[in-house]
Amino acid sequence: MISNIIEVISRERALEKYSNRNRLFREAVPYVGQAKQSASEPNKIFLRLNPLSSNGTLLEFKSEDIIVAENVETVADKEGETFQIVKIWVRIGSIGVKLEPFSVQNYSNVLGKGFNALADEK
Repeated sequence: MISNIIEVISRERALEKYSNRNRLFREAVPYVGQAKQSASEPNKIFLRLNPLSSNGTLLEFKSEDIIVAENVETVADKEGETFQIVKIWVRIGSIGVKLEPFSVQNYSNVLGKGFNALADEK
């Protein structure tokens, strides 16, 4: 798996060259973060919006919906591991998925019987 996401996207098809920035803003929306190709679905890209945070938002896009990708900077975490921050421009109207981790818990007793519709009526 290639670590440079721009190479991954460019390998599938030529990224468009935009000399007119106003046109780009009319056709796409920029997202900035750490990008990674999906191991199970190579045509999908994950983008972690705040990679230095332990709870950064994770987005998923089809690589065909990314029309421009730009390297922004290289950053290092506190362990000294470096990674690339990129800006990807995603075509307006395409579908992205926001992945949000959560801890599975039983909250049925939080609001009492009014919250749990399956509680036994006595």
